[in-house]
Amino acid sequence: MHTLKPVPLAPPSIAGYNSPVPPVSQTIRVSVLFFGRLKELTGRADDSIEFADATTIEQLFALYAARHTELAKYRSSVVASRNQEFAAWDTPLRSGDEIAFLPPVSGG
Repeated sequence: MHTLKPVPLAPPSIAGYNSPVPPVSQTIRVSVLFFGRLKELTGRADDSIEFADATTIEQLFALYAARHTELAKYRSSVVASRNQEFAAWDTPLRSGDEIAFLPPVSGG
């Protein structure tokens, strides 16, 4: 009588196949609108950008200010909105948000 030996499904060298995988940071995409002088400084009225989740409006503005250094001068007077409502600078962003940066308005 012959006895069959069990056959391993995978060689031992692949033992780490089911090892835990570190979490991947999620990215989000938002639309960004620039008005007035900010539009002139960036050279565009709108943009779409993808970045790491848990980013705030402040961090988003800083990212553009790093690309267009003149923007930094306006930070203290710029107002931000998220989905057409005024928003605080520490507001976290979500995928699909529309962020607008509005410069100070002058006139009489």
